[in-house]
Amino acid sequence: MPDQVEVISEAQVDDSQSTADLIVDAAIAILGRDGFQKLTARNVANEAGTNLALINYYFGGKQGLLLAIYDRLEQQRFERQAGMLADPDESLSAKWQRAVDFYRQDLDEGFVRIHHELLIQGIANPALAERTKSRIRAWNRLLAEVAEQHEQGLGMDMPLPMLVSAFAAFWYGMEQQHLIGLTEEEAPYFEILQQIGDWIESRESEDPDSGRSMLDDKY
Repeated sequence: MPDQVEVISEAQVDDSQSTADLIVDAAIAILGRDGFQKLTARNVANEAGTNLALINYYFGGKQGLLLAIYDRLEQQRFERQAGMLADPDESLSAKWQRAVDFYRQDLDEGFVRIHHELLIQGIANPALAERTKSRIRAWNRLLAEVAEQHEQGLGMDMPLPMLVSAFAAFWYGMEQQHLIGLTEEEAPYFEILQQIGDWIESRESEDPDSGRSMLDDKY
């Protein structure tokens, strides 16, 4: 027998914002726990405890739901990071340590996996690809602003666009290797992050009028 047609009642759409949020929360939970292959409309409806038809009602299908997930997570993380980096009373080395702590939290909570699941889907999905490119551009602009503020104090000679691109490539590669389960012994990324933080702190502690750079220290 064909599946019974599901009907959306007026009561089910009264509180549209909270219902839509509940669906997005459920989809995020499935992505982070089980991966993209388990992100079906029926699984999301079951996780959310709601009517299957409501997913199409609010999001127009799976692609709309994916975009809503992407927007929700990116807004939360971008606002968190931008607020932290904008704090004028905190040193760059302290901000770096907070960023590393945020990364550990996002890795543990499944956000990093969700981000890469969506990133992979963007290869074949133009709408997701555009969201991904928009996200990367926004993050690169934010990082470029931070690098510009501290460029002189850190003594970096590399052009900022190249520096930001190199940093982003490193970070994405680190995330991918953490996601597939490489250990710190096999790929010591957290030690690298700690070394970078120590280097930033050492630059901050130098006399700003000394004119010394890392190249002077080495040669």
